[in-house]
Amino acid sequence: MAFLSRLLRPEAASPHRIRLAGQNAMIAGAIVLAAAYFLIWTVFPFIYTFIYSFFDWQPLRPTQEFLGLDNYAEALFKDQRFWLAMGNSFEFAFGNVVLGTVICLLVAVMINSVKRFQAFLRASYFMPTVTGMVAVALVWEFIYQPRFGILNTSIFATADFLNLPPPPEIGWLTRPQHAMNSLILFGFWKFLGVRMIILLAGLQNIPQTYYEAAQIDGAGARASFFRITLPLLMPALSFVVVVGVINSLQVFVPMYVMTAGGPLFSTTTVVLLLYEKTFQLFRFGYGAAISFILFAIIMLMTFVQLRFLRSSWDIGA
Repeated sequence: MAFLSRLLRPEAASPHRIRLAGQNAMIAGAIVLAAAYFLIWTVFPFIYTFIYSFFDWQPLRPTQEFLGLDNYAEALFKDQRFWLAMGNSFEFAFGNVVLGTVICLLVAVMINSVKRFQAFLRASYFMPTVTGMVAVALVWEFIYQPRFGILNTSIFATADFLNLPPPPEIGWLTRPQHAMNSLILFGFWKFLGVRMIILLAGLQNIPQTYYEAAQIDGAGARASFFRITLPLLMPALSFVVVVGVINSLQVFVPMYVMTAGGPLFSTTTVVLLLYEKTFQLFRFGYGAAISFILFAIIMLMTFVQLRFLRSSWDIGA
């Protein structure tokens, strides 16, 4: 009977099992919360927006008119402003990514070669990244001000110091030929820190023994950079380029705050056009269609970039 009672009596859980069960419950709870957050704020809005893109959707109407692919056809074949905005977006993305990547690489190489004050330099270059986009956009709008802005004032002061005739006022944000370039310069300054930190981390992960072996073989600094640094930095460069293109095509705040899409539509990007169609003209279905066209373009460009950069990475290796 005593033996049978011991068999039937439930075994007391050990402290280790209790602790392990508690940890598993915490992990499961965290996963459930993260999944619920992702579903509520990403998946469901994505699905609803895709559905709305097929309707002339008005939130105050009891019934919505089904349009099929009319919203997509209007954007792709009828709305000239859409393609002008797309061209502006690509212009900003090309200038920002190409200029930003090249200069950020040079800055990262410079900081990596400095032995003293490296932490100070990293913090200094990263500081614009942590500032609020709207706040610094307003500051840069004042910098670009034609008459009293710091940029034109410095140009006038330099001309006066060199006894040169005073140059004409440059409308950095008020002339179509200067506005987009001014925004590209602002975007480069704003995101310099993130790209620089990523490239600097990639540089510091390259073993120094490779450079020592190259020096023994008689390779100079230029050969070491193109034969060692650049090929081994391709993963970090690929990430910087791909993320830079995605972020640049989705840019909104600088154009909205500094130029409002002007002058003469020269700085209206796709996201700004989407905002105008959706929240100013209340064409929610058309705005949803524009957002999915932009999504498809970004996905296609990301795929092409990854294939190209991955092949370049393999060739470099």
